[in-house]
Amino acid sequence: MTFYAISRQRRANTTPLFALVALWFLILSIFHVLPAIDIDISAFFFSGPVCQPGNPQIPCGHFPLATEASVQTARWVLYRLPYLAAGIVVIAIIVGNLSSALHERMPFRRLWIALVSVGLGTGLIVNGLLKEHSGRPRPIETNLFGGQMDFMPAGSFLGACNRNCSFVSGEASGAGWLICLLFLLPPRYRRWIAPPVVAASLATAFLRVAVGAHYASDALLGWLLSIVVFVGLLTLEARLSES
Repeated sequence: MTFYAISRQRRANTTPLFALVALWFLILSIFHVLPAIDIDISAFFFSGPVCQPGNPQIPCGHFPLATEASVQTARWVLYRLPYLAAGIVVIAIIVGNLSSALHERMPFRRLWIALVSVGLGTGLIVNGLLKEHSGRPRPIETNLFGGQMDFMPAGSFLGACNRNCSFVSGEASGAGWLICLLFLLPPRYRRWIAPPVVAASLATAFLRVAVGAHYASDALLGWLLSIVVFVGLLTLEARLSES
């Protein structure tokens, strides 16, 4: 069994990284300049009229999927998938180090890159920096959807949220990291493992929006950020390998 590897010539190509970074900031810019996109998408999953901040006595709706038992179960399962995947990566590293035969056939450097990327991306950048300091309230915390805080567009950093804020989604970031793991697998295994992994990854991001926990921009940018970090570390590895 030979694991998938990118050729040295393709490793040196920095175009994918620059393209992904540019795409991330382009999406952020679109949602920042056109914040109605976020509001309209969240309103689609909101049962009843959007709340009127100036008229709190007027009744408004709620996010019905947030209380659905089947949705809560699905979220419980999907939330734990990145942790399960990280555990499998750790076990693969340990087992590979104990077996010389496996050690020669496993992409150890890429496995370590995968672990570092989830720690750096989902752990530090998303949960340690953005979610703690962005100040953006979640949809259910804004006065448009039954909360008390004012809506803030993506990337504003001027909201009233103090901690564990909406920008960006940590769960979507973990789900995006699952996509990265597919490129560590041999092509013959990737063909049948990829469809359920991609479905689970997208479902995680989708449900964060559907239950009012995040705006669409939070989910999309969190999901994509993990891929950006992973590709960035692969690019760095390629540069170091050439030096």
